[in-house]
Formats: sequence, C-alpha cells, structure tokens
Amino acid sequence: MDKKIKTLYTLLILGAFILLSRAGMPSYVDELPDYIIQSIDQVRDSVARSSGKERIFIENVDVWSYDKEINPDAQVLRGNVIFKHNNGYMYCDSALLYEQQNSFEAFGEVRFTQGDTLNVYCRYMRYNGGTMLAELRENVRMEHRGTTLYTDSFDYDRIGGVGYYFDNGTIVDTLNTLYSVYGEYRTDTKKAIFNENVKLENPNFTLYSDTLHYDTTTKIATILGPTRIVGDSGHIETNRGVYDTEQDRAYLLDRSRMYSGSRFMTSDSLYYDRKNGFAEMYRDVVLRDTADKVELRGGYAEYYEHKEYGKAKDNAYLLEYSSKDTLYAHALLMEMIKTDSLTKLIKGLGNVRVYRQDVQAVCDTMVYNSKDSIMKCLGSPFMWNGKTQITGDSATMFMRNGALKEAVIEENAIVAQELDRVHYNQMKGNSIKAYFSNNNLDSIRTEGNAETIYYSMEKDSTLSSHIKTQSSAIFMKFKDENIEFIKLLEQTKGLMKPVPMLIDTDKFFPNFIWFSEGRPRNFSDIFRKTPRPKSPGATTSEEPQERQNDSQSSMTNATLSTNKEE
Repeated sequence: MDKKIKTLYTLLILGAFILLSRAGMPSYVDELPDYIIQSIDQVRDSVARSSGKERIFIENVDVWSYDKEINPDAQVLRGNVIFKHNNGYMYCDSALLYEQQNSFEAFGEVRFTQGDTLNVYCRYMRYNGGTMLAELRENVRMEHRGTTLYTDSFDYDRIGGVGYYFDNGTIVDTLNTLYSVYGEYRTDTKKAIFNENVKLENPNFTLYSDTLHYDTTTKIATILGPTRIVGDSGHIETNRGVYDTEQDRAYLLDRSRMYSGSRFMTSDSLYYDRKNGFAEMYRDVVLRDTADKVELRGGYAEYYEHKEYGKAKDNAYLLEYSSKDTLYAHALLMEMIKTDSLTKLIKGLGNVRVYRQDVQAVCDTMVYNSKDSIMKCLGSPFMWNGKTQITGDSATMFMRNGALKEAVIEENAIVAQELDRVHYNQMKGNSIKAYFSNNNLDSIRTEGNAETIYYSMEKDSTLSSHIKTQSSAIFMKFKDENIEFIKLLEQTKGLMKPVPMLIDTDKFFPNFIWFSEGRPRNFSDIFRKTPRPKSPGATTSEEPQERQNDSQSSMTNATLSTNKEE
C-alpha cells in the first residue's frame, strides 16, 4: 500500500479515536490539523449514510450541558444553536438533543433551511433524523421559490419532499392567495392540495371549493369537488374542471353552471374566458333568461358576456315559457341578442319550425322580441291555428300574457281553411290581420285587393255553392273554427257557381298552397327538415272538359245585398 495512503488512514483512525474521546481530551482535539478534522467528518458522514441513519450533528452552540439526574436522555443546548442533517440546517435559540433517538426539539426563533430555496420559520420544531420528519408549530412560515405558506401546525417530510398542515393554512404566491383547513405542498413539483373550506382569492374573482389542486408554477387550479367561482359579472358552479388563474380561463365539466344577471348557462363541458367575456359550451347546452322566460338549447353554443349575445346550433331550439303552454322554435342557428337595456331578441336562421299547442309555423328566418312578446317570420312563412292556415311574404304574431292575440300578414297574404282534400275556404289581400280569442281564430280583416273563395253548405254539410268575391276590404268572423259570416266593405262584386261545375282554376287563388305536410305536429317534429311546398292544384284530378266550357254565372243581387248587410 502506498506510504501516503497508509499515513492518511493511520491519521484518520487516530483522529476518529480522539473525536470519540473529545469530551475527555479537549486539548488533543484542538491540536488536530483542519484537514484531519475534515477527513474525520467525511468518514463519519459516509458511515452514517451507509447505515441509512445519518446522525444529527451540532454545528454550533454557545452553551452545552447535560444532567443525567434531571434528563438522562437529553443534552441541553443554548444560544445560537445550529444542527446539520443530510444537507439541511436547523437554527434555534435553544434545543434538547436526544442523541440515542437521533432527534431534537428546537425552541425560540426556529429556522430550517434546505439548499438555497427552502426556508421554514416557526417557534417550535421536533425533528427525527431517522424518518427525516420535521414537526413545526406556532407561527409557521415556509418560503419556497416565490411561494409562502402560513400555518400554526406544519409537518414536513424531507424524504418525500412534502409538507402538510391540518389546522388551517394559507399559501400565497405572486398571483393568488389560497386558504383551507387541510393542505399539502410538494417542494419538488411546487404543487399543492387543498381540502375543506378552500378559498382562492384572485384579483378578478374568488373561488370557494371542497377539494382543489394548485400548481404554483403555472397558476392552474384543478377542481375536484363542489366549487363556486364568484366575479363581478356573475358566478360559476362546478364540480370538476381546470381554471388557469393567470390567463383567467376555465375548462369545466359535469354540467357546470354559469350565472350572469338573469342569464343562466349550462352544458356537459364548458370553456370560459373571463378576460374576454367569452363562453363556449358543448353537448346538451342550455342558455336561459329567467327575466324574459326564454331558453335557448342546442348541441353547441357560444356566449359573449359583454354584449349579452349568445348563439346555439346543432339541433338548436327556443323555449318560451311565459305561459303554461310552452312555445318551441327550432332553427339551424339560434341567436340571443340584446339591443338595448330592455329589448332582447331571439333570432332563428334556416329551416325555422315553431310549435305550440295553439299555433304552429315554418319559415326561413324568425325574430322573437321577448320584451313585447312579438314573433316575426320571414321568408315563405306558413302559420297554422286549428283548421286555419295563414301565409304571405312575412307574418308577425303578437302575444299577450302568453296567449296568441293577433297575427299580421304582409304582401301576398292568404288565409285558408280545409273543407276536404280538394276544397278550401280562402281569403287573400295585400295585408291580413287575424285576431285570436282563447287561442282560437276569432276574426280576419283583409285590406287591399281583398278576395275570397268560400263555399256554402247544405244542412248535411254537403258543399253546394262556390262563391268568389272581390272588395277593397273584407271582414270574416269565425265561430268554433268555422266561418260564421263574411262582411264585404266598400266596392264589392262577386261570382257564384255550383260546386259540380267547378274547374281547378276556380278552386284556388293562383299563389295558393295548402302545406299540411310542412306543419309541425308536436315538439319533436320541429327538428325535421321542412319539405318543399306543393300546390294542391297540381295534384288534383282533372275536371271533365264540358264543365270547363260552362259559362260563369253572376251572383244574384240578393246575395250581394245579404253580404253587405252582414
């Protein structure tokens, strides 16, 4: 063996022997060179690590004492006490060292440091060198890479790199402050777990939860229990999701719910950007305005908080529930629009289909004014009430107290009633106003180039005569969904024919269409595609040629007079 190595080992053995006898031979220890003392410490550390139980070492103490009679297990250390254990340092005013148990109790201004990133302060600490568990109590403050933890009871497992508090604690980072009854913090990942009465305070909102995980690096909170997020414009209720508190964005699951004024929103999954006031919802979406008693539903929806604008698609539909008879309206795209402080519109675009028990409609575009309860249908609208069909270039329905009261049809307006598969009472004009009572058609007034086709009946309900009239205005009164009387106003003329003498062109106005196949029959029927309407004249069997040659006969003066008197 090399002579220098032999000499070093000899010195190490001698130094170790002297160290073990340091209490009894202090003069010899003082005379050892520094490199011998360092070598002894290295050997000591190596032996401790190999045994798996590194010893706690005293790095500094002002006063050391030991009294076997008073406390045979503890050494008493006072003044500027410093312990070292496994690259960690513990500072305190005084301590009790239990050498046999490889543990100590620290008192006063206690501080524990690990590297240059972890500092823990408290008034009392018990430390076990075997388990490397530190139990810190009273005014505990842990500082780690920009994150500070405050509590009165904190246990830190140095092996696992995780600390626990279990009697209320607070964690503060550069953006958020979090409180809870129970909490965990991992120094390796900088992630924390909070349970029971959790509160996260952010400059823009406050979050209350039962269970929350939080990453102090990314500032992302993971929600794992009943949670309420409160901001200036409303609040969110959720049970599961992720909230990026730095970007102010949330990704929420499990039918999370958003409340903003009178608006309520929910869906299977929800994305919310608070900074831009934007929400995106997926699957079984509900947008509800409780003030106006309207609701928008669909498979997908967007909501713009600052504009109070929402839109839905994928089987989107509207519910208007201001009365016991709910109105349903479907469109390829439904929009909820705020025009001023009071007026809110629901707009339907493409394949609009409307159903309520007393009224049904189809059109290309629908606009519903929730303030005035007015629905306007544009683009080939058809509207039905009982046995009556109304159509024109546009149709506007007025509702009062949830009931249909009036409908106004502009340009190419036609009102019709089916008597059988080939005969229809009809009224046309530039504009038509239809009035309703108890959800049934009560009367109709036609103005501008007003014309009617209607049939008189025998007592056995057999159609006897076909009557066609013209006037500047016509009023038609209904009873039990049947025409009770017709009043021709100003400049009238008419024509009457026996029913057997009619040809196809007599039976219908040129632009008349009976569109029963397009009529929504129930709620589920609003989702089907509206077929293209067909004129009944094109499918009705042809009349005999001799009837077509028959001359028209004029209505008698008596009939005209009777109508005027009515």
